[in-house]
Amino acid sequence: MTDISQVRSQRYKGNEQKRHTYELKKLKTENDKTYQNEVKRYEDQISRMREEYEAKLANLETTLEQKLTSVRSRQEVRVMDENKRIDEELKNIKSNHNAQVGEVAESQMNEIEEMRESHRKTLENARQKFIKEKAKWNTTA
Repeated sequence: MTDISQVRSQRYKGNEQKRHTYELKKLKTENDKTYQNEVKRYEDQISRMREEYEAKLANLETTLEQKLTSVRSRQEVRVMDENKRIDEELKNIKSNHNAQVGEVAESQMNEIEEMRESHRKTLENARQKFIKEKAKWNTTA
């Protein structure tokens, strides 16, 4: 009897091992399928997020480019206005300088004329004195 129970026991053990192996294979297959589904789902989600990120990035770049263009155009207008103002200021400074040069030249001409007049008067006075002195010496001699 022990032989029969041993054979039964081994058959039972073998059947249990087969059933256990089958269940393990079945669980492994199910888990692999679940894992693959999860991987695919998350990869799809990541790709969707990446696309959204790239779209937002492109929109942001476009917006920033537009703002940059706007700032550049406003800056160009400011620079042109500033250049006009500087040109006008330069014209005013040059005209003031020319007017001052003219005033200085006129004042120097007036000074030279006054010096000439003073020199002429001095020479005339010296000539008159010379004539008086000469007349004194001519009458006594």
